[in-house]
Formats: sequence, C-alpha cells, structure tokens
Amino acid sequence: MVNNMTSIRIRGIYTTALTKFFIDRGYAINQMSETMRDRFAESETQDIPTVDIKHTKDLQGISLVGEREALEDIAKDMQDEFVDVFSLRSSIDLYGIYKGSIIKANNETIVNLGTDIGILPEPTVEDEVLVQVLEMNDKPILTTRITFSGEYAVIIPEDDIKISRKIRDEAERERLIGIGRRIKPATFGVLWRTSSEYVGETVLMEEAKELAKNAEYVMDRYDRLDGPGLIKEGKSHMKILFGSQAKQRLDDIRNTVTATIRNHHMLKSAGRDISFAVDVVEKIKAERDIKDLDTLFHSIFRQVKGPKIGDEVTFEHVKPASHPIYMEGAKVKRYAPPYIKLKRYMAPKGYYDGLEIRKEAGDYCITEMEEGSWHFKHTYYDRNNQVKGEYYNICTPIEIFPNKIRYIDLEVDVIRFPNGDSYIIDEDQLRRRVEEGIFPEKVATLAMSEADLVKTYDESEIL
Repeated sequence: MVNNMTSIRIRGIYTTALTKFFIDRGYAINQMSETMRDRFAESETQDIPTVDIKHTKDLQGISLVGEREALEDIAKDMQDEFVDVFSLRSSIDLYGIYKGSIIKANNETIVNLGTDIGILPEPTVEDEVLVQVLEMNDKPILTTRITFSGEYAVIIPEDDIKISRKIRDEAERERLIGIGRRIKPATFGVLWRTSSEYVGETVLMEEAKELAKNAEYVMDRYDRLDGPGLIKEGKSHMKILFGSQAKQRLDDIRNTVTATIRNHHMLKSAGRDISFAVDVVEKIKAERDIKDLDTLFHSIFRQVKGPKIGDEVTFEHVKPASHPIYMEGAKVKRYAPPYIKLKRYMAPKGYYDGLEIRKEAGDYCITEMEEGSWHFKHTYYDRNNQVKGEYYNICTPIEIFPNKIRYIDLEVDVIRFPNGDSYIIDEDQLRRRVEEGIFPEKVATLAMSEADLVKTYDESEIL
C-alpha cells in the first residue's frame, strides 16, 4: 500500500529495517537520526509526524501512536508483508484525559478509567481523580498533572506564565508574558514553547485561547460526568508484537541496507551486553570479508550465553490478547542446538489444561523444544514415571535466549492421552483472535496446519 499522506518518526532497535520497509511503501519518514539520514538521505521529510513508532519496553515489538486510521493502515501493511505479527489496539488514548475512580491506593494507585485500568505512581486519598495518560506500558501510566499542548503553547496546571529557557531575548520574554496574562484560564497557566518566539500575537492568542477552552471544557466535563470515562481524546495507541519469523524477515530487510548478522533483531532484543556485541561484530562484517563470521559469532554466543545443563530457564509464554505468562522452575536436562530438553516439577493443585487430569504430588513435566519450530511438547509424568498425558503447544517459532525461552501462543493446541487418542483443542479461541483483528488470517491458517500435522503424524516424526 502506498500512503504519501502518512509521515512516520521511528526510534529503537528496529529503526533501519522499518525505515526501509516504510519508504518502499511510499510513507514519508521524518526526524531521522544522523545514522538513518546517512542511509536514507533522499527520503526524509520535515512534516509533523502522523505516527510515532518506537520499540516496546520488552524490545519484542513496536509501539505506535497517532491517528487511528494511519495505525490501521500500518498494521495492514505489516500483516501483508510479515507472517507472525500481532496487532493489539488499546482502548485507552495516549495523552487522553480521563475521570478515574480509585480501585486501590498504596504506594501506587490503580485507577479505573472506564474501558481499562491505569497506574498512578503516587498515593491519593480521593475516590475520584482527573488524570492524563502519560505513557503506555503493560498498563497506562497516569499523571494528575494535566496539560494541553499546541504548536506554540502549553496550558499547564500551575497558575503561572512560563517561557522556554531557549528564548533568551528579554523583550520577547516580556511580550510573551503579557500575552499569557491576557489569555490564561483560571487556575491554569501558560508555557510558551520555543517555537512561539517572534510569532505574531494574533496567531499565539488564537491558539492559546483554543487550548484554554479545552482546559475549561475538561473541568466542566469532569464535574458533570458520572463515573469513570474519557473526557478529552488523545492519540490512538497500538502495539505490534513480532514473532521469530517476523524478526528474521526484518533481518533480511536490514541486510539490504547495511551489514547484518543472522538473528540480528532477536539478539538485539536479548539485552544490552548482547546488543553491544552485535554492533561490534556487524562493524567488523561491514569492514572485512571474514568467512563464516556469523556462524563463529553464534557459536561463541551459545557457548558463553547459551543455557547450560542444570540452568534454570523461564518460559515467556506470550498471550497477545492479555499479558505474558512466565513459567519458572524448568531446568535444562539437555541442550544440543537447536534442541533443548527441560524438566520441572508441578504444583499438586488443579488440572492439566485440555487433558483434565488432576495434578498430584510428585508429578513432573518434560518439555522438548526445537528452536525455530512452530510447536513444542509437554509430557506429564506421575511420581512413578508413568505418562499421564501430552500437551503440544502450537506457537510462533521458538526463540531460545540465555535465560528464557520465548514464543507467542497461537491459542490452538493438541492433546494426546497414553492410549494414543489425540485431539485438537481451542479452535474457537483461535478464531476469536482473528475476528478481534489480533491474529492475521494467515497465522490462523498456519496454526491449524501445524495442529493437524502434530495430531496426525507419528510422535517420532514431529519432535
């Protein structure tokens, strides 16, 4: 899709690949870093960005903020190009202003916003609170410091007139103070941004008056609104999660621009020290023709950073429609890349998913995985080493990190009983994710194909 009306500002570990991807589809890229400007000198625009993109806090995808229609266009373009990408639309507006009701107040306050909850990192004794969404993490991060931003001015909660420190002309500062006094709303103040310097009074006053009306409207709406809810819209927010195959495709795109080692984006998402090592190796690769450099680096990486026999590894079981589930306590029994075998003891409570077999004291699980595979197997044993059942998780290609194993759960699974009977389960959950727009249709097709393969083939052929 070509969209010359949409301009994008991109930051983070996926910048080079995404910049190339979007330029090729007709998007405009603005406010490039010096490195990006060197790589894409002819493709920068000075337009105000329609969409801001940066990597997510966990480095496993991207966060998009901007106009909803533009976000949907980007999500569609990425789903057309990549396989395992998952679009998570937020019901909360970034920078939106909400009337919230307090659910819990200790060191941080949980606030009901009407369509979701947010976190206010400060205590309060109030039952209701006026908040603005400051940033989007796993949950919206809120602030009681409400602001209204324009091109030249910001209406601020402090009853004062403030001037950007970068404006140093004393006569200009006095002029701006005078304008601010004439237009500021009661109980609010005005901050003049650097861009306001030497701008005509009429332009400044019109914008500031409009922002002041917003402030007055919010306070009036807050008093009138019964219960929690949105008072003033902000910017739409979406997260796009990357599976392993999407990261590899991004590697290929990046490699058309600059020297890129195999598994670049997977390694860059593994932590700061590994990311630094990747930068060093790619600098060498760009400057010297060293045979099998990628293979050598990955071999050393696995020896130094790879999981070792006896190490405890966490499963990062990513559920796109909710929060990741972290399963701890699995110890490495064997590791011969790409194969890994782990053992963990089960808590004697509840039932095994799908199998509906009770968990009992002494039960343990053997998990067998292969990096890059679209499924893995849990085999559950009782205290006498007898198999109670098998559970095959259908997922995005498995990523093995030094101390964790990550994959995105594709909802549908396969169960097998000791007598050989096997069943595909949770097809309805998979279909629901497609209908919600979280899963692309082609991912659902792949998931069902993998489930059919696992159910039909002999066990020795699938893992």
